[in-house]
Amino acid sequence: MTAYPIIFAMLTIAQTAEGPKGDSPKASAASETSLAAMFQRVEKTQVTIPKNSAAKIKVEAAPVFRYSDELRRIEDAGMRLWTDRGRPVAAMKVERYTPGIHPEPWLYCFASLSSDQVAAEWKGARGYQTRKPGVTWKVLDDAPKENRAGRLVQMRDLARRFGAELIDYKDVSSQMRLLSRPLFRYDDGPTDGAVFGFTGTGTNPDFLLLLETRPDNKWQFGCVTMTADGLRIRLKDEVVFTAPHVGGKGNEFDNWLHFWTK
Repeated sequence: MTAYPIIFAMLTIAQTAEGPKGDSPKASAASETSLAAMFQRVEKTQVTIPKNSAAKIKVEAAPVFRYSDELRRIEDAGMRLWTDRGRPVAAMKVERYTPGIHPEPWLYCFASLSSDQVAAEWKGARGYQTRKPGVTWKVLDDAPKENRAGRLVQMRDLARRFGAELIDYKDVSSQMRLLSRPLFRYDDGPTDGAVFGFTGTGTNPDFLLLLETRPDNKWQFGCVTMTADGLRIRLKDEVVFTAPHVGGKGNEFDNWLHFWTK
């Protein structure tokens, strides 16, 4: 199976996926230091599928996306994926906030991308196990194109059929936008898929859309929340996924969590 994370250089052009701003040597050094800190934090995260001893989970070598979020005072952040033989199992956003905004400067947001139960452990911190699948697959009627390049074009077209809304604590909604490139692509011959991100603030991917082929020659999709804000997802005019606003209601949920750390 082969997997194809989108590397920073491409994302920087298409989606302004940058670290600390500026072109000076000082800014570049700060960006490299921040990136190294994110790498170390991810390397200390262990992800497993407890009921599947045959799983071969690994963290993808390169972050699939890097971003900042001025509205939320996130100075630098990155998203990493764990895969089982190339297929996504879990995602984690590691976000560094402006000093003094919160008691601790780093926020982890971890979500299952699997239909199995997933467990995660952080060295010196905590453990977590999902209570429900991270993804519930739903079928699309479209038949996949015969060649790999055609399927990528098709996946991008399919992703544009979805509309996403971010819902705040006052039940006020705002439109999210689809990031211009898939965050991650994977295929093992029979299965071809990709992970797309939608953002409501800056380039911060608060909602993930998974698209992949099925053995019966159709597409399927799954929806994943990575925000405490509410979500409402439509496919054309039909609501196909919702997530409630959970800000202030704890930090561990059925298939994702977030927590602060030093």
